[in-house]
Amino acid sequence: MIDAALRLVLVRAWGTVSDEELAEHARALRADPRFRPDFRQLGDLRGITTLDATRAGIRQLAELSPFGAGARRAIVVGSEVAFGMARMYELMRAEGQDEVEVFRDLPAALDWLGIAGAQASPLLARLGEAERELGGTGR
Repeated sequence: MIDAALRLVLVRAWGTVSDEELAEHARALRADPRFRPDFRQLGDLRGITTLDATRAGIRQLAELSPFGAGARRAIVVGSEVAFGMARMYELMRAEGQDEVEVFRDLPAALDWLGIAGAQASPLLARLGEAERELGGTGR
């Protein structure tokens, strides 16, 4: 989801996530006319149960990234496997113009992104609504 008013890309993944899904996400962002390379991103990966991604797939995702100068990107994880893959991605993006940080805590990620108070409440509600509506069975 792209929130142009907040200059934020919100990504929520759950269940099983594959290399192809990761690459498709990057391609879809690049093609979306609402997207700007300096937008912030919140990647909520806390609901991933199986990470079917490889080192090559993570490298491809890093190479396909449409984010550029000024972009802050927070990835929130809920498992050790997701943490390891997210850190690998963070390291592969280290030479990029965007900033990537991995978090285990959603409030800390929002704080790092500069999203607080009145901006944070609706965002947290959206994350909760998506979880209730989809029951954790989709992307």
